[in-house]
This record gives sequence, C-alpha cells and structure tokens, in this order.
Amino acid sequence: MNVIRLGEEMKRRGHNVLLACSFDGRVYREAQNRFTLFNITSGYIQSFFKLRSILRSFKIDLIHVFRSRDLNKVAFAVLSMMKRPKILFDPQIGIGVRKKDPFHGVVYDMVDSVIAVSKDVADGFERNLPINREKIRIVYPGIDVDRFKFSDIAREKIRRELGLCDDIVIGIVSRISPGKGHEELFKAFKILAEGFDNLKLLVIGGATVGEEGYFKEVRKLADELGISDKVIWAGFRKDVHEILSAIDIFVAPSHAEAFGLSLVEAMSVGLPIIASKNAGFIDIIQDGVNGVFFEKGNYFDLADKIKMLLNEPSLSKSIGENASKTAREKFNIKRYFDEIEAIYFQLLTQKQTGD
Repeated sequence: MNVIRLGEEMKRRGHNVLLACSFDGRVYREAQNRFTLFNITSGYIQSFFKLRSILRSFKIDLIHVFRSRDLNKVAFAVLSMMKRPKILFDPQIGIGVRKKDPFHGVVYDMVDSVIAVSKDVADGFERNLPINREKIRIVYPGIDVDRFKFSDIAREKIRRELGLCDDIVIGIVSRISPGKGHEELFKAFKILAEGFDNLKLLVIGGATVGEEGYFKEVRKLADELGISDKVIWAGFRKDVHEILSAIDIFVAPSHAEAFGLSLVEAMSVGLPIIASKNAGFIDIIQDGVNGVFFEKGNYFDLADKIKMLLNEPSLSKSIGENASKTAREKFNIKRYFDEIEAIYFQLLTQKQTGD
C-alpha cells in the first residue's frame, strides 16, 4: 500500500513517522511492528480529541492525509491549536463532488497543499474544491521499476502454469467492475479471434465485494461471444510483476481513471500498450510512441489497434521499448519519494518562516 511504502521510505531517510488509522482496516494490519500506531475511529468527536492529543503530545510538524473523511477530522483538530502543523492532502483519486460550501471552506482553508495524481485530477480539484490552484501539486505515483521488468524465466513459468504454449497473449489487469472496459475488450477479441487462431485473452483480476453479479455477466458475455475457450481467468494475483512477462500485448480499456498504475507497471515490463483515450491515461501515453490510444468504448477501433500491433512486430517492439523507458524515467518510485519529500521540506520551511 502506498501509505506504508511512503512511510517506510521517509523513516529510512531519517524522518520520524507516526501513523494514525483505524485498527479495523488493512492499513493497520500491514503497518503493525513498522510504525508507532494510533487508533482513529469513525466517530468525529472521539477522533477530534484523539488527534488533538496526538498532535500536542508529539509536537507534529506536518500531517499527510490520504482520505477526505479523515481530512475533516484533522482540519478541526488543527484549527483548535495555537501552533498549527502543516496539512498535506493526498487523496490519490479525483474528487467529482463539488465542495465549495461554507463547511468545506473552513476545512480546506486549513490545508496547505493538495496532491493530484494527474493533470485532469488537478483540474477537478480546482473546479470542485475551495482551494487556490497554486496549492495544488501534480505528483505522479511511482512503481518499483526493478520489480516490474521483463523476465524470460517468469514468462516460461507462468505460460507453463496457464497452459499457454506458443499462443499470442492479450492481457488485462483490472478488477472486474462496470466501466473497466472488459465488455469492449471481449467484443474486440471476438473479432480478432476470427482471423488469428492462436490468440488467448488473459484476464487478471476479479470482482470486488458487491460486484459479483457484474462478474457473472462478464463471464456470460464471453460464453455468448463464443470465446470462453480462449479466455483465461487468472483472478487476483500477487505475482502480477511476473505474470506480465507472459503477455504479448497489454490492453487498458478503462473508461475513466485518475491514474493508470497497472498501465505503468505493464509499460515498465516493456509490453506494447493499447489504452483507451481517457483523461487519466493522457499524462502517461504519447500516442504512437510509447503506446496506442483507441476511442473509449469503441470495440471496433480497439480490435483495429490490436490487429495493427499483431501485424507490425517492429512497431510493437518499438512501442514496448519506449514504454519501458517512459516508466523507468517518469514513473519510478524513487522519483515519487523525492518529490513528496521536497514538498514536505517546502511546507516545513514555510512553517519556520511564517509564510
């Protein structure tokens, strides 16, 4: 999880890191024995007094907040203090709900900086949040590029496990839920399978809680299209960094994303990329250079773009090489850590000078 990785890296760099979270959640389970932990419940009044006590006792200089509902609690805890720590809000997603009412005006007046994961998300913050544009920073998420790299050994192992042999594999990594583009991908694959006998579609991911019904619909669609014998349902995997090496063409057909982390992981491995032209991918893909865009929702266009890469191996290879270079230069985790730490130092300098 991003908060855990970031916290551990900041500790390694010499910062004193405390973590406040619900002890009922996944963050707590992964953070045990790694940080000084404080339990923050869902109740506002109890959380307010707990946070204020923590801030005063440990003389906190800066609070990095990841969730909107936590920001409300933190803002009012800080508001009650004479010596106020800096607040950095980093929701990791877009905010599509307008929050320019008086209540949120008070909350965001306490925020010193907001991190957006893409230009589109930054534009959404400016439209929907009561905060000045100059307080919004764009910081692209990062990945461990040394972990996400092509491996012949992993390719052979995964292909043997999944029975892929010499098949050409088109792959997707995504939870299976509405808007992720599985339906268009399946329909495009149906068109392609009629002209290529050795194609397989590798679906990595599964249904999240509450979306099992949609998962059944997607499987039914594969049956109706007559492609079930060519679809491999891999489910959720912890070895995505290895399974990507078994793929020949990676497709990211999602209708909307704040940022395409799985897309960047596939790029790092050096896979040729075909992605829907949605706002979250525009910061990542340069069309025809490190990836290929298709018209969002248009499975005919998607089929044409996949066919183009299948028929032009040199273009496919060039796009994969450029994709890997982009991921390693622009989206590596060290660059992310450096940019976040630089924001910390800037905010703390403002605090010391009284700006």
